Amino acid sequence: MLDTEIQDVATKAEGQIGSKLRLLYLAANANSNAKGGDECLVEEACQQLYQTMQQVLKDIKAVEVRILMLKPNLLSSSTNDFQGDNIMVGVYSPSPSDLIPEDTPIIGLDPEAWEVVKMLIYKGSPLKREVIAMCGLGGIGKTTLAKMVYEHREVRHYFHIRAWTVVSREHNVKEMLIHLLDCILPVTTEISNKDEVELAEQLRKSLVGKRYLIVLDDMWTVKAWDVIQLCFPNNFNGSRILITTRLREVCTYLSEQIFDVRSLSTEECWQIIKRKAFGNRGYTSVSYESYGRSFSRQCKGIPLAAVLIAGLLATTNNSLEIWGNISETLHRKKVINYKDVGLEAITSVCYDFLPNHLKACFLYFGIFPEDSSIPFTKLINLLVAEGFLKPERNRSLEEVAKSYLYDLINRNLVQINKRSVDGKIKRCIIHDKVHEMCLREAKKKNIMSLLNEKHALEVCRWISCQSSYWPITQASFENHTFDGIRSILYFGRYFYLSRCRLVYPFLKLLRVLDLSLLKYSHGMPSGIADLIHLRYLALSTIGSVYKFRFSKLQNLQTLIVSSWMGGCYLQLPSNILDLLQLRHLHLEKRYSQCFPSLIQENLQTLYWLKVASSDQNKNFKMFPQLKELGIYIEGELVHGCLESFVHLHLLEKLKVEIRWVERFYLPTSFPPNLKQLTLRYTYVPWKEIHIVSKLPNLETLKLKDFAFCGSKWEQTEMRFKILKVLLISCLDFTHWNASANHFPILEKLVLKYCWELKQVPIDFANIKTLKSIVLESCYSSLVNSAHDIERRKWTNRRAFFVVNDLGTKVELPNNDCSEENSVEFPNNEGTEGGSVQLPEKKVLKSLSEEGKF
Repeated sequence: MLDTEIQDVATKAEGQIGSKLRLLYLAANANSNAKGGDECLVEEACQQLYQTMQQVLKDIKAVEVRILMLKPNLLSSSTNDFQGDNIMVGVYSPSPSDLIPEDTPIIGLDPEAWEVVKMLIYKGSPLKREVIAMCGLGGIGKTTLAKMVYEHREVRHYFHIRAWTVVSREHNVKEMLIHLLDCILPVTTEISNKDEVELAEQLRKSLVGKRYLIVLDDMWTVKAWDVIQLCFPNNFNGSRILITTRLREVCTYLSEQIFDVRSLSTEECWQIIKRKAFGNRGYTSVSYESYGRSFSRQCKGIPLAAVLIAGLLATTNNSLEIWGNISETLHRKKVINYKDVGLEAITSVCYDFLPNHLKACFLYFGIFPEDSSIPFTKLINLLVAEGFLKPERNRSLEEVAKSYLYDLINRNLVQINKRSVDGKIKRCIIHDKVHEMCLREAKKKNIMSLLNEKHALEVCRWISCQSSYWPITQASFENHTFDGIRSILYFGRYFYLSRCRLVYPFLKLLRVLDLSLLKYSHGMPSGIADLIHLRYLALSTIGSVYKFRFSKLQNLQTLIVSSWMGGCYLQLPSNILDLLQLRHLHLEKRYSQCFPSLIQENLQTLYWLKVASSDQNKNFKMFPQLKELGIYIEGELVHGCLESFVHLHLLEKLKVEIRWVERFYLPTSFPPNLKQLTLRYTYVPWKEIHIVSKLPNLETLKLKDFAFCGSKWEQTEMRFKILKVLLISCLDFTHWNASANHFPILEKLVLKYCWELKQVPIDFANIKTLKSIVLESCYSSLVNSAHDIERRKWTNRRAFFVVNDLGTKVELPNNDCSEENSVEFPNNEGTEGGSVQLPEKKVLKSLSEEGKF
């Protein structure tokens, strides 16, 4: 096929040019004493590059001739790719407000959810710990239904603890335990480094005495249950375990209470399609309904099929011609397969009708393990590094990548898995049925190799390592010289590696190397400095990396280096910021970095920049494109050291954390476009918060771990004019005097571990925009004040209040602060109930210093 021929020519040209550019770079930087020798090497490399370019031009010309010969046929072609690029993309142009739809429940699942809620709370034994199994076909909505139940108001109030983990086909017990613990308490590095036995015991202790709900999603085998069930104590209080599975034998083995998730009716499928395709507009022709009901019948009652076909139809701008093309394509697949069209055919059609520029982006999801919750920002940076984005005028590559992902989300091919406190996408996921299709299409195109205990290594563009050993060795490739590998991403969690080398010929054009989940113990793997085409490098290590020559990686765009062992801090070269192609730099807080010698025109993200007491004024003019910045301050600063903040005109997100500073002074001027500010350990007096309130574009404010100090937050004339989200965690103020006028458009208030605060200002009931107050681990007086606000707003139902209790329920004996109080905390080792005798303020401080919050 012509498209395959074009792809082959492009891939070959990319490899040949990359190889010759590598030779040219190495020659230009050769460490030879003879200057003339260096010039000869450079001249020879230039000549080879020139010859390669000439050959590439000839190959391209040959393809052009083929295209011209076939042009009449192409013009009359009705292939899906051609339609996708010339009809669908041109018609479908979503506005920014349409890009990220709010999560909406599947039609028809509300009664089902209530039935499961009744099984959890009302129908079972009030004492016995019981297992309830939800059974159904893949894509029938088991996980969606379980999430609705998990977040149901009565479920949240009835169970003290709720925890969720995905078991998946290839289950990992340690990962399951960590995910469950992460729902109960903050998981630190110390916890994640424990073995399975220690984690299981910690989970069991956290559940002792609590009424809990555990969700084990997507269970494929009873082996996972047999291993983990001892972590779930029978507290004789009505605890429940909810399991979802598509296998009847798993259900009957685990439970006598089985809930069969029903298929949707054809009418319900049509309602899903109609709502997504037309919204509130409705349709003007009976042809739409004719096609729509035909699609609904072909969904076979599977909600995922209806959601996917609805997402596809929503991109057509209601073009009947394209609806007809989709119908014809589904019919052809039915004829070819000699069976009824179902979920597999519909997922295939959704891929066929993707515009070409989205196909590579979509298939890239196959590189992640099944059921992976993928960090959204990481995915964007990977797509930029891979190089298959179309540059657009006046938009950064990150913005282009984000628009591609938004498009896939709107098509329902990608799901939002987790949002940040301000509503932005934090993690995304794809359904395992869609993941199967990604793997199938990627294998068909020979662009991805999945490597684990069941799959041998194949040379492809993307290598997804999901094994429990390090597979990239010379022997594993049998001295193969193929240079087509561009990316290696390692997903073998909790694997320790002492040494490895990466200098093999087949890796010389590597662009992406993600070893963030591999625990390396000798600084940097040998040979990385020679991978000069690297654009993305992520590594978790211990040992010295001070002598590593980052300067050779001149194409590096994203660099992430962290220590996987708590208290083992790395020492990095101080000139990393001299890499001029860097766009995103993530280092641990204690690394010291020199400011670059030249202006960094590309750097957009910098975490963390350490500022020490010995530093003089920092010249932030060196980062004109910076959008996100984390500042870590250690030791007393020269007054005015951070005043050049104001020159970061594009900065939108700023985090400031302090250690070993007696007195921190807020800068008098912040970046003018700052939208999100996080302060931690800054101990600023409340009287200075007026500096923050003056920020003209501030939408999200996070005050963590004694960011402000003093017993009273007294707000007078200051107003946070456009603040939408306010998070307060682990502050020790007791009184908050504020009104609705101080936060005129606040939408969300989050209070965590505010053990001294007695109530939320009652006038917040008059904030018309307020949608939710989230209370986590607070005393009942604070919770009750939030419910008072709820009752005042009940008539118009403008706010939704969530109380997420982590076990801190002990009340102060009186209104005065007692020196000694019994504070209940769910994870105090060595105690069954978690009760300790400590001064309350000292408890807060010690927990926050250990990184518990």
